[in-house]
Amino acid sequence: MFNSIRLRMTITYLLLIAVVMLVTGLILLNMLEKYYLTSAEENLERTGKLTAEFIASYLREGADAVLLSNVAENFSRQINARVIIVSPQKTVVGDSLRVGGLLGTKMEREEVQEALEGGTGRSIQYSRLSDQWVLQVSVPVEKGDTSLGAVFLSSSLKPVYQTLTAVRRFLIVSTLVAMIFAGCLVVLFAHHLTEPIKELTIAAQQMAEGKLDQKIPINSADEIGRLAQQFNIMAARVKEMNQRLTRFVGDVSHELRTPLASIHICLQSLQNYELNADEQKDFIEDINHETQRLIYLVEDLLELTRRQEVADKREILSLKVILEEVLDLTRPRVERKGLKLFSEIPGDLPCMYISSEDLKRVFFNLLDNAIKYTPTGGWLKLSAENKPDQIMITVQDTGCGIPEEAIPYLFERFYRVDKARSRYLGGTGLGLAICKEIVERYGGSIGVLETREGLGSTFFFTLPVDPSIQYYKEELEKVKEC
Repeated sequence: MFNSIRLRMTITYLLLIAVVMLVTGLILLNMLEKYYLTSAEENLERTGKLTAEFIASYLREGADAVLLSNVAENFSRQINARVIIVSPQKTVVGDSLRVGGLLGTKMEREEVQEALEGGTGRSIQYSRLSDQWVLQVSVPVEKGDTSLGAVFLSSSLKPVYQTLTAVRRFLIVSTLVAMIFAGCLVVLFAHHLTEPIKELTIAAQQMAEGKLDQKIPINSADEIGRLAQQFNIMAARVKEMNQRLTRFVGDVSHELRTPLASIHICLQSLQNYELNADEQKDFIEDINHETQRLIYLVEDLLELTRRQEVADKREILSLKVILEEVLDLTRPRVERKGLKLFSEIPGDLPCMYISSEDLKRVFFNLLDNAIKYTPTGGWLKLSAENKPDQIMITVQDTGCGIPEEAIPYLFERFYRVDKARSRYLGGTGLGLAICKEIVERYGGSIGVLETREGLGSTFFFTLPVDPSIQYYKEELEKVKEC
């Protein structure tokens, strides 16, 4: 029942409104009751003092019960209260109630005793006789320091409590009306607030079921609007990643199928046909070549999956030292193919905070392509150049070059300009894609600087330089070559 956030919001707000109205009503009723009682008490006390001043001379000359009762009756009519005049001996010498009054009797009451002692007596009591609450006030009648008696006034509180009952009824009705009105507003507000969440929930369920083409309309700039915006971004990225994954799986399947099919055909031929030694040797060489292609492909695929792990192993490195190591490792292969290797490495190359394995992978991939596609007798050159806030590395060769229409696709996974030639040379189509991913992870860029079909190509990549690392002796001492 309470699984709906809309219902919980509605109930919570209604309970909050009810509690606020209840507390407010109780405080208001208490204040009104104090106000009315204080006003009634002050009115009685003021009337009592006027009565005391008026009858003081009569009490000095002797208590005339008829006269005092007439005075008490006159004051009683003005304030709608019973007025009783008491002598110092607590005997009633005047009563506004002529029939059934207390004339001639003793008034043993605390309020009267307090007035006779010079104070003002007050009390609120429930009268069983009249079945109502009454307010009683007693004030002294004095002449100097001499007590001449007391005036006792008693007034019904029925009008006060009738007013308070009417106020209480009004508060109850207004609370109910306010709750109904507020309930309608809360329902509308909760609907407006939770509808986008409901849409997000449905869209998330759709995505969980594989329907990735989801987009939430953004109708506000608040937290829910920003949540919807981030959901749309996430959904778009998930869709893009899914498409890339599907395309990647398709490309991998295609790349694996070709060498596996070649190996399968060679094995069937060796199994089903009688071949001479030279033919068997050719088939075995083909199997070995295709197997090597599969090994290279699997290694490159593993390289793609461990890029982030390698990138986390950063350290301060001398770029000059890394370049010289790469050249030393590459030179034997260059010489075996009958090529010439040149380099142009400034002595003031900066140190970098980077993964050594990542950096070498980029160098080796670019040099490997240059060696593969440069015929015997050609040359290749590795150069480095300091530029503002970055370094630029170029790899130039005199190989077959790249057609202009192929340049935009060079860094896509599994793309090869000449597929037959690339497969023959052992290329997987992943080398440049790995280089692009590494360089861009470090905030650099990679591309083709110059190419002419049949005359060679020049590839380049840039990496930003962190000024805080450069020539910082304490850090550079960690690297022996710096």
